[in-house]
Amino acid sequence: MNQLFNALQRYGIGRLAVMLGIGAGAAALIAAIVLNLGAQPMGLLYSNLDLREAGTITQSLEQAGIKYQVKGDGSTIMVERDKVASARLMLAGKGLPTASSVGYEIFDNQSALGQTDFVQQLNMKRATEGELARTIRSLDGVTEARVHLVMPRRQLFEDEAEQPSAAVTLGVGAREPSADQVRSVQNLVAGAVPNLKPDRVVVIDQHGKTLSGGSDAGSASQVAQSQKQAIEERIRKTVKDMVEGVVGVGHARVQVTADVDLNQVTTQEEKYDPDGQVVRSEQTNEQNSKENNANSGAVTSATANTPGSTPGAGTENGNSSGQTESTTNYEISKTTRTEVQAPGAIKRLSVAVAVDGVTAPGAKGKPGAYTARTPEEMKHLDDLVKAAIGFSTDRGDVVSVVNVRFPHEEDQDGVTASNPLMGFDKNDIMRAVELGILGLVSIVILFFVVRPLVRGATTGGGGLPALIAGGGEAVTRLVTTPDGQTHQVSGGGAPLALAAPEIDQKIDIAKIEGQVKASSVKRVAEFVDKHPDESVSILRTWLHESA
Repeated sequence: MNQLFNALQRYGIGRLAVMLGIGAGAAALIAAIVLNLGAQPMGLLYSNLDLREAGTITQSLEQAGIKYQVKGDGSTIMVERDKVASARLMLAGKGLPTASSVGYEIFDNQSALGQTDFVQQLNMKRATEGELARTIRSLDGVTEARVHLVMPRRQLFEDEAEQPSAAVTLGVGAREPSADQVRSVQNLVAGAVPNLKPDRVVVIDQHGKTLSGGSDAGSASQVAQSQKQAIEERIRKTVKDMVEGVVGVGHARVQVTADVDLNQVTTQEEKYDPDGQVVRSEQTNEQNSKENNANSGAVTSATANTPGSTPGAGTENGNSSGQTESTTNYEISKTTRTEVQAPGAIKRLSVAVAVDGVTAPGAKGKPGAYTARTPEEMKHLDDLVKAAIGFSTDRGDVVSVVNVRFPHEEDQDGVTASNPLMGFDKNDIMRAVELGILGLVSIVILFFVVRPLVRGATTGGGGLPALIAGGGEAVTRLVTTPDGQTHQVSGGGAPLALAAPEIDQKIDIAKIEGQVKASSVKRVAEFVDKHPDESVSILRTWLHESA
């Protein structure tokens, strides 16, 4: 115990504090590394959660005994990576998460007794919006969705009811959905709401960008663009199937660019033929009139006025007239022609075809010698491609068929293409990288920080090496001379820092493990001879410490 106390006292309080600090820091570092190595990596359970729903999910995790971490503003929940799947299944059994949307379960939780018609209609609207949002979120690439419906009611004495409309907000991450996906969302919402047309559904993304304006012009433009892509894909597939049937599957690459007229043109034409007269109607009107006047010069007598008697003979004056009117209507022949030209007419085609050569089979499954295709073969392929696309010089079509060597999995030098590690996914690789970095950092700290500090604290710049090399403090040692006597010697760094040739002869040090050079002992003896007072003081100190 006394020897331990003396050793600690010899180090001093400063050195002991440094050693304790270094030891505590090294122990804390090792403990942190061990805990990090033994801890399970965390995986994402859910993100962008509603705070109220996040609280419900954390309560369910606590009841199930699953450890979790809450990050961000509380909307992101992390659990152990091995328990992500089981935690999601457990929460799905409880109907979580619902993304703050209410579906048809609203009618299960509420009683219809005593509810007004307004409340029932509002609940139906909320349920429809929630169910549509859940269906849209189930699509690939959609992380979040919200649906707002406007379904006006027809008022009394209203001639025509207002048409319903809808607005959909999509969360699609960093990528932008295609036009087909946007139209599918519009058709989905329109099919679930009565009297709702797809062009009255507005779709935007989480960045506020309008994906579908809900107008006829926007829909026509999307349809035209889709037709252009469909034309290019149809021609590309036709050419690829034909070329691969000749050169083999996987030995042809085809790219098609079509210049398509996306304008919709309506032409109305009306022609008149002056030579093509046709009698449309004919009308004839004939009028005849006749007028007789009696002669006033006849004889008047009693006999003529007697009843039954024949009047006396007399003369009469007559007048007759006739009129015939004929009307004929002719119709000039007219041709009316209305032509609607839908978008999609091809104005120009550009087709590029790359064909691989012939590679002979080699030894051990490796590819052999490569042979390019002959000009005759390339000419035949060029003619086939032109015939397949309906090549037209008037349109300015361009067809290019070239022979290139395709890269293979193994080349002639036997270099194999890189393959993913078997049985390891991305998470396992990242975990291995993390562990490697932690191990490397711990090794660097131990060798370049802890080890020099511990060595400096224990030696303190003194000791026998300091005596030999010129250390700063005076140290003492028990030395046995060749005559068998034991002596205590001390020395300082500065007086002994003398360059002298080393002596290969070694002597044993009594009661001390190791060896010391004879030249060092000689230097200590010279120091004692030159500084007797300091040597006596050192000896008295040793005697006082050993007493």
